[in-house]
Amino acid sequence: MLRRYCAISLLALNHCRRLNMKIHKSSIIAVVWLSVIAVLLSACSLLAPQSQTRTLEGDEREAVLEYATPMGENLITGLINRDYQTFSKDFDATMKKGMDEAAFEKLLTTLTDKLGAYQSHEISQVLQDDKYSIVIYRLTYEKDNLVTMRIVFNREEPHLISGLWFDSPELRKK
Repeated sequence: MLRRYCAISLLALNHCRRLNMKIHKSSIIAVVWLSVIAVLLSACSLLAPQSQTRTLEGDEREAVLEYATPMGENLITGLINRDYQTFSKDFDATMKKGMDEAAFEKLLTTLTDKLGAYQSHEISQVLQDDKYSIVIYRLTYEKDNLVTMRIVFNREEPHLISGLWFDSPELRKK
């Protein structure tokens, strides 16, 4: 009886080993195929046209600044004077929804609390991609002179403001 049990056990063990090897081989094959598919998909995405942002200089820069500077000045004047109407005067509809008066008040509080009083600004860079022109300002505040403000303008007329970001070491602190 013991021999019969051992023989059956050895057969079962050999069967399990073969089954396990088949499962192991199929797992390896599946991983290899998934890797090949991932590489192919990555290659396809690299071939797709990408919107590249480029730095504007010379006449191209001046053409963007011709419409962007007055709108940027309105925005900054609105910030300084705490005047939402002036601040948001050149926003597109989506921007007005995203930056309503309550959000404006919260922005003012954050800027004042973390940066102190506004002192000055200058345009540091003008960028452009397929859809947008981006003007980057360097702002100086009482507590931080490394503040960047990025204003995004639609390239299509009437070139309204569609994005606004502030960044600085002080603003990133919790």
